[in-house]
Amino acid sequence: MLRTCLGLVEVALSGPKGGAVVLVFPGGHTTASTPLGTDLYTDLGYRALTFSRPGYGRTEVGLLMAAEFVPAVADVCNQLGITKPAATVGVSFGGLQAAEVAVLLPHLAPRLVLHSCAPSTLPFPDTMLEGAVGRLAFAPWAQRRTWRAVRALTSSDRGLRLMMSTLSTVPSASWWETWMLDDRASARKTFAAMDSGSGFVTDLRQGQATRSRYREAVLRSVACPTLVTASRHDGGVSFDHAENLVRKIPNARLVETNAHSHFYWLGPDRPALSTAIHHFMSE
Repeated sequence: MLRTCLGLVEVALSGPKGGAVVLVFPGGHTTASTPLGTDLYTDLGYRALTFSRPGYGRTEVGLLMAAEFVPAVADVCNQLGITKPAATVGVSFGGLQAAEVAVLLPHLAPRLVLHSCAPSTLPFPDTMLEGAVGRLAFAPWAQRRTWRAVRALTSSDRGLRLMMSTLSTVPSASWWETWMLDDRASARKTFAAMDSGSGFVTDLRQGQATRSRYREAVLRSVACPTLVTASRHDGGVSFDHAENLVRKIPNARLVETNAHSHFYWLGPDRPALSTAIHHFMSE
């Protein structure tokens, strides 16, 4: 916990001592301690500084939008003596926060990586039904009950497979057996650590169609090299967002993965994703 100019901010720092730091902004329903694939970076020798965004975990700065949170990000890095990170990374709904950092604090984002991110200039969630369900199931007054039910469901392999099928565009029967026991255990740990707090409500506000022009202005202002990774099998975020991000960010490239779900860091395609990250970070 660090006291910043905006209030308390929760962060987690993992990885080998002496490694270059990457700033990580996780997605919706997650905190700094939720497993979200940061080991892709720590396995490559980097240190991952992960933030609990406004409304998530123990971060207490109010329900700030991504741009409003940037001064706290700068304050955290100053306090920890982080002046030259290797990259800034956004995951899912955390992509907008990562992009804002890249624009407003370019010295903290010599590279930008966006994994399975939304919203782009397109609104997110992708359908009105998903948005309506999200507002009800993950509202601050309801989200604890929702996540208790999810944790109970995913405690068994059968329930975990059912839950993962909602995060994939292809039948789970075609890929479930490719997941090793470690993949299933990792997914279960992720669900066990999920919490929407009051942050998901803010995420939904930032993804509205009415803010599309603002998001486009941010994306077009990103000056650093950018890697966008996404899978057409992702049932949580449409592949359209990845294509849109690459069109709007001036110096962006797209790496299409074969991940079978929104949990992009799990499954047999992980080595290929790790290689893509390594090549981008080494350039």
